[in-house]
Amino acid sequence: MSNKIFIITVFISNIAFGSVLPKIDLQRVVNTKSTNKLTTKISTQLFNRGLEKHIAKAKVKNSLMHDDELNAIMAHNIVKTLKTVNEKDIVDFLAQSALRGKKVDLSSYSTLIALVQKSSQALLDKETLFHIEKVSLENESLKAMRVVS
Repeated sequence: MSNKIFIITVFISNIAFGSVLPKIDLQRVVNTKSTNKLTTKISTQLFNRGLEKHIAKAKVKNSLMHDDELNAIMAHNIVKTLKTVNEKDIVDFLAQSALRGKKVDLSSYSTLIALVQKSSQALLDKETLFHIEKVSLENESLKAMRVVS
């Protein structure tokens, strides 16, 4: 009899206190200062190439498929996993794509292949392709986890 009371007490307390636990919010990795934003770096590079500021910003906004924070997290993920690519390579690649009016998705496998090929002149081996696929899948999961507010 005491075992049943104990089990029922534990069950009820789990139900009661389970709803009180705080929700864990994902910590943002991105510094939101305007000078450190990925889009700002891209538009600044386009401005330095001769475009007017408002046109450069519009081209970057139309080129990137996701919001600033998600693109910055994806770019950070790429730099962290693919050792042959650095942030400057990503900014150059995205600036070139924006200049051409091409849509860019940093979770796309083909986009990552093009980025790596542009940043390093070496042939892609199996290990590099594996890492590219891994980054692509991780960035896809980041898109899926993104909550629209």
